[in-house]
Amino acid sequence: MFKSLLMEDIIVQVVVDFIRMIAGIIAALVFSAGALYTGMNLLDRLTSGIDEWKEIKKGNAAVGLLYAAVMVCTMVLVGPRIADIVYPIQNDMELLAGELAVLFLFLVVNYLLALLASIFLIYLTINVVDRITPDLEELAELKKGNLAVAMILSVALLLVVLATSTGLENVFSMIKSLESLFI
Repeated sequence: MFKSLLMEDIIVQVVVDFIRMIAGIIAALVFSAGALYTGMNLLDRLTSGIDEWKEIKKGNAAVGLLYAAVMVCTMVLVGPRIADIVYPIQNDMELLAGELAVLFLFLVVNYLLALLASIFLIYLTINVVDRITPDLEELAELKKGNLAVAMILSVALLLVVLATSTGLENVFSMIKSLESLFI
């Protein structure tokens, strides 16, 4: 009798843990898709003279490279925030419903701030490169498939995001630590 109850408890716990893992994966997919969509949408707005998907369908590697860099930069900043959101979903935090709601509020605010930071850094970097290269029409060159211009823009994006990511991580950690005041 005791053994069968113990076995039932183990099975229930395994099922609950499995559901938590699946819920965490789904949350990560949803928040990742939202971040990537936002980053790609921003690039689309910044490059108003180019139909990016048309260029990509034509095999324009320059536009594809820049799109890839924007996606990577977005996820470098937002990925840790997504991991922060997934952690309490996949782990038993033993919090009351109100405490869990406050925790998720702080985590989602941090996610949105990271998304805004990535948007700002992408926008700023593309504009700075544009301003320091007055003799170069970056968008026209991208449309022509100029990989050199795409590489310069892509590397500039990556370097700015990497250079600022530690400082931003400290800000996000500070915001995340504020949750303890409310839980």
